[in-house]
Amino acid sequence: MNASQQIKTHYLTRSRQFFDHCHPGRFLLWKLLFAVGVYTTIICWIDLHGFPASKIMEANAAISISAVIGLLLIFRNNSAYERWWEARKLWGQLVNESRNLAIKTRSYADELSDAERTEVAQLIAGFAVALKDLLREKRDKEILSKLSIPESSNHPPSAIALHIYKKLKRWRSTGIVDQWEQLQLDQHAKVLMDICGGTERILKSPIAGSYKLLLWSGLLLNAVCVPWFIVPSFHWWSVVIMLVTSYFVFGLELLAEEVERPFDDLPNDLPLDSICETIRISAEESLEVAQGSCSSLPNGGSD
Repeated sequence: MNASQQIKTHYLTRSRQFFDHCHPGRFLLWKLLFAVGVYTTIICWIDLHGFPASKIMEANAAISISAVIGLLLIFRNNSAYERWWEARKLWGQLVNESRNLAIKTRSYADELSDAERTEVAQLIAGFAVALKDLLREKRDKEILSKLSIPESSNHPPSAIALHIYKKLKRWRSTGIVDQWEQLQLDQHAKVLMDICGGTERILKSPIAGSYKLLLWSGLLLNAVCVPWFIVPSFHWWSVVIMLVTSYFVFGLELLAEEVERPFDDLPNDLPLDSICETIRISAEESLEVAQGSCSSLPNGGSD
């Protein structure tokens, strides 16, 4: 691929990513906007040919409803973003701990053979992939087989961590590492499971459903009432105004729905595949094994 093709591919990818981020909730957002547009159009027709909407309330009354909805959306998005950011910090910590474990293994257990170092690199890279699959509620039998993990294992990351601990114990008993070096390696192995527990807490502790129901009720009530308030002042322009405002109002809520589940594979979620690839490359470089020796591990799971 020449330079011009690479530049073209780069901009096409960027453009596709931009449009992916423009419609959170996928088709649900556009269905809502279509419904709002049709509803506002009907109200405009009623106002011009039948029951005047000005009898309902003045346009200034819409401000109070929109203000309340705005406050609810701010709290909702802040809560969702906090979950996303905490998940990002945990996966960033996983990258650092994986690198430290690989670096110290290469430094302390310098008597390991190439095959043993490759196996350690596969375990470190495999832990990240197994954790990603666990959070996405997937299971890849191929990766379990390559890492000698029983298919019946209910928690593959724990099984991989167990293999790492067994190796540390064997290295200590055979004199490859001393007690102090084993403790240093043990700290990083322990943090792997701490990170796993933190991500599972985020996954299994969603925002209260009653709060979401209350917010959605407010959003729908707002979309139903506001057109009656603004049609007497803006007439057919009310359709455009409602479409624009509804895009941002419903878009923010649907974005929060995506962001509060940061481990899925939607455009606004964490790039877990990319992070797993970073961990794999770092483990191979730090342990000084052949590049690509862990690439046989799948980077994704299957249901």
